[in-house]
Amino acid sequence: MRGPGRGGGRGGIGGLEGLYRKVTASRPDDARTLNVKSVLALENGRVAEAAELIGRALVQEPTERTYLFHMAKVCARGGWWHEAADALRHAIYVNPRDAECWYGLGVAFRELGEPEQAAVCWQQCLLFEPGHAGAQEALAQGQR
Repeated sequence: MRGPGRGGGRGGIGGLEGLYRKVTASRPDDARTLNVKSVLALENGRVAEAAELIGRALVQEPTERTYLFHMAKVCARGGWWHEAADALRHAIYVNPRDAECWYGLGVAFRELGEPEQAAVCWQQCLLFEPGHAGAQEALAQGQR
């Protein structure tokens, strides 16, 4: 969950929403379409809508890592840290070697006031991606 990634309105990919709706008009409820609509909604600050859309995509494809990770990002943006942790746990179950999911789970645990669990997650992240700057920085901050 590197960087804020906030679109903040019409700039960036958030401004592509109208075009994407036209392109996907024939498949509005396809999991891939729902995922992209969720990304665009999140970029435009509509967290609840983003959560609903990615939830619908996950009903169709419950083991898709991309959708699970995006659900975690949506939940984190909404301040729903328990739900973010749940989505990341599921993503890790799907792919136990996913360094970015381990890092994100560490962030969620930190936000939930569980620094020991967070440190374990960041150590796992570094096991799979030794140069992961976010995990290295988080662990260094925890030792201060």
